[in-house]
Parts: sequence; C-alpha cells; structure tokens
Amino acid sequence: MTVSPGGNARLSLSEVLGTHRAIVCVGTGGVGKTTLAAALALAGAMQGRRAMVLTIDPARQLARALGLQGLRWGGEPVDLSALQSSGLPLSRGELHAGMLDQKAAWDDFITRHAPDPQVRDSILGNRFYQQLSTVMAGSTEYMAIEELCRLDESDRYDLIVVDTPPAGYAVDFLRAPDRLERLLHPEVLQWFSRRYVTMGRGAFRAVSASVRYAVRHLERAAGTRTLREISAFFVAFNALFGDIAARMVRARAILQSPETAFALVVGPGERVLAQGDSLMDSINAFEVPLRAVVANRVHPLTDAERTRPELPEHIFTDLATGGVDAEVLSWLRATWQQAVLTDNTEQERLQRFAEAVPATAAWAEVAELSHDAHSLLDLAQVALRMGALPLPSVST
Repeated sequence: MTVSPGGNARLSLSEVLGTHRAIVCVGTGGVGKTTLAAALALAGAMQGRRAMVLTIDPARQLARALGLQGLRWGGEPVDLSALQSSGLPLSRGELHAGMLDQKAAWDDFITRHAPDPQVRDSILGNRFYQQLSTVMAGSTEYMAIEELCRLDESDRYDLIVVDTPPAGYAVDFLRAPDRLERLLHPEVLQWFSRRYVTMGRGAFRAVSASVRYAVRHLERAAGTRTLREISAFFVAFNALFGDIAARMVRARAILQSPETAFALVVGPGERVLAQGDSLMDSINAFEVPLRAVVANRVHPLTDAERTRPELPEHIFTDLATGGVDAEVLSWLRATWQQAVLTDNTEQERLQRFAEAVPATAAWAEVAELSHDAHSLLDLAQVALRMGALPLPSVST
C-alpha cells in the first residue's frame, strides 16, 4: 500500500502490476512516460512475468538503457544479466521491448485479415492506402491498440505495457476505435465502392453525415490522390469489413477489460497537472479503468528536511572556517531556499490533484534522477521509486 499526498492509503504499483495483464501508460509530453513504461515492464519481468513494453517514439537512450542497439517493430528480448550482481531480486521472468512501426503494423494487419492474396495485394499496392496508413489522423493510435490486441492474443506475454503518444494525442488513443469505425462505416464503404465513372464532385453534396465525415478526413489524408484510387481501395477493403468490425469490438473490449490498467503519468508543473486533470476526465468518459497515477520528476525533501526552512547557521560558520568562499556560501543558502520553495509548491499542487484521483487508483511520486536512465539498473531505480518493486531502495 502507498499513501497519497492527501494521506489516503492506496494500492501500490507493485500490486497493480501483479493483478493486470496490460498496462496502458497515458499522459502529456515531456514527463518521462516512455521511461516509466519501460521501468514498469522491467519490474514485471523482475517479479517473474513474461513482459513486453511497446513504445511509440522512444528516445535513443532508452534502447541503450535496455542494452539494445535500437528498438524495432515486433520486439526483441532484453538481456537481464546486468542486474544479477546488483543484489536485486530477479525471478525467472522475461523482458521484451519493441517500437511501433505504423506502416509495418498496417501492412501486417491487412495481410492477416485479407480473405485471399488478390485482395491483399490490391490493398497493399494501392497508392491511396500507402499514404492513408501513415498520415491518417488516429492511425498511429489505432495501430497501437491493434498491436496490444495482437500481443495479447499471441499468449507469448503475461504482461504488456503500452506507451501511448503524448500530449494532445492521448485522447486520440481512446477515440481511435470509434474514429476508425466511423470512417469505415458500411454506408461509407458502399458509397466509395461505386464505380468512379458514376461519381462526380457534385455527388459529395448529397450524402449523409457519415460520408461527409469520411470525405473530409480522407481528403485531408489523401492530398492529391484521385477518387479512382480511393474508390479502388474501398472496393478491395470492403472484403475485410467483417474482420475490421470484429477487431474494433475486440479493441474496445481489451481497453475496458478488468485485466487492463490505465496509468496516467503527470509532472509536478501546474500546466502539466491541468492537462492531466483533463485527460483523467476523458479516461472516465470513455469508461476505461484508471488504476494508477504517477507524478514523475518530482523534487521532494525528506520529512526531516521539511522541518527546516533554513539550514542551521553553524553549517555556514563551519564552512567559512574551513575556507569556503563567501560567494559559494551565498549560492548554497539560495539553493536550499529554492529547494524548500519547490518542494512546498509541488506538494501543494500534487495534493490538490490527488484529491480528484479515484480511491481505487494507485498513487506514486517518482523523484527525478540526477541523470537520464542509461542502464537497466537506472530503470530498476525508477521502478523502485514508483513502488513497482517491493524494495525500499537500490544503489546505483
């Protein structure tokens, strides 16, 4: 159990990890969400789980921290032997890491669901599809969900951690199944599947709201593509409609499953917390399970330090006696005062934010590391700080 800034006892992230099959990390940009996702997956592996972390746009240093040259679509195993001499508990778990390749994921999706090679090749070779699969709004988000479904169905992993796109795109992740379903509505498929020679620009004005919605988004994505190419795409894609509809039902089911936990990552800044509050409302509106909130890159003082708004004067006297320059002493005093102010401000903000977090969600505060995570031991340190591992500390 952990205690939130409001003093309420909550589940720990270790308990959340132990009771869920999928963890979906959402949050604003610049708060270290990708690193936290990797740390959560590592914690699961260290507790004996077969864990997979799927990242959307990882920093190069994350691959280095995992001991990999780079991250690729499909994932690859991470060698955990670097932790064996650390004194940390290391069960017989596994860690795999991969990066979403949007185009490769779409191509694989079409290949798996096409009823025959002719339909598959017709779609994959269509120039409109080739552009649509990379630039359509919500395409990345939907493929991240589809990858979660695919990994879940593979039975290769018993813990899947997904790092979603940041900031304003976080809500797009939740909307992705609905958006794709609206775009691929049967009426839209039927309309675009008509022979091109029967259609003209005037036909766009006498259609339903569903078709107008699709036209607007397709024109935005297609650029200079012709209606003939778009029509040919939908003629071929019509053969996949039943499977596509079933996949969207499956996507919603896994997002709303009691085995899936959404973890909201925020920072201590006022603007970031405001964005996090808005995203929390969206999570509730979409009826997906918020099970954890992590305040990352916090700058806390210890309980003992919080009782000292000023450093004892004898410290400065002793330092001056030892020959420390007055300018350095002045800097030290100012640095301490800033640390106290930062801690007070952050704790006040976090306490207000925590009051809106559901009592069923875990709460964790992660103190900022003095450096970026460069190794598995650094990621383990992050996991410990957020309570994802049942240990108080680890030396680095």
